[in-house]
Amino acid sequence: MDDLLTNGRAGERRTLGFDQAVPRSLAHRSAVAEVFVTDTAPAGGDEFLAAVQLPRAHALWFDRLVTYHDPLAVLEAVRQSLLVIGQRYLGVPADAPASLQRMGLSVDDLSLFHDDERTPLEAIVRIRSDQTSADSGYFRDVSFEAAVTIDGARAMTVRGGGIAFPRDAYEELRALQQNRRGPSATTDTPPLDPNLFGRRDPRNIVLGRPDERLILVVDQRHPSFFDHPYDHVPGPLLIEAFRQAALVAATEANLLDAPVAAVTELRAEFTEFIELDADIECVTEISPGSAPGFPQVRIGLHQYGKQIADGAVELSSYPPIGTGIR
Repeated sequence: MDDLLTNGRAGERRTLGFDQAVPRSLAHRSAVAEVFVTDTAPAGGDEFLAAVQLPRAHALWFDRLVTYHDPLAVLEAVRQSLLVIGQRYLGVPADAPASLQRMGLSVDDLSLFHDDERTPLEAIVRIRSDQTSADSGYFRDVSFEAAVTIDGARAMTVRGGGIAFPRDAYEELRALQQNRRGPSATTDTPPLDPNLFGRRDPRNIVLGRPDERLILVVDQRHPSFFDHPYDHVPGPLLIEAFRQAALVAATEANLLDAPVAAVTELRAEFTEFIELDADIECVTEISPGSAPGFPQVRIGLHQYGKQIADGAVELSSYPPIGTGIR
């Protein structure tokens, strides 16, 4: 199926296709099945378009108990779209590592994420960026805004920013950071029960509780979070940790009847790279004004005795469509 879209210049039109994925290297993925971007196009000025398709059967994103696609799966499609557009139109080298500095999403219409269980979700992402070309040396901090439309209606807005590094500069920076770290140690932490998160597969649970603390479970064998090797904890795993920490906090505070809820607002900021070889503790706090069925949770991630990431998550009950729960 194709969507015919105006690219922002009068009289010019282009068809964005969903027939095949873009080359996996453009999305920084190793497995073709992990690539969600199918096409891109410039849209005039500082805007670009991307077509994305979510697979119906996926080890991570299809592990759910509701007939709704996961907004965080669409967030991953937006993340990949940024990488593809950066290389195709903004001169970012293919081997440039990218560092996510901040990310936020707001779901405009949760009903648009309904899964009819017959067709994959297809969406158009319209991205506006304040970067028009790659600078020499370190790339500057780049901000973006992305509007996601499903069936022609606005479903979600994503805002954020980050930095892409030249490969040599990145490796020098990471070597310097790792040499300055203190002693490293990780606690053997099994994941919590997937039923606490509305999941079936324990591999997709990224939190454990070996004592009174919530600790991130970093499984480098996970086929989606670690589709390829990293020298730090990747952003999608950290975003999932925010979601799961919010679910734990909200259910334990009796603000959710069941741990089956959608992330409809999210804000996350990362101050530095999060290392793989030391415990990452997750601290949560229910935000004032949280209401049953719509809790808001503040989250902080701590490593080496200091906070290295913080954010907030709003959870919302799914709109009733048929039975809804599978």
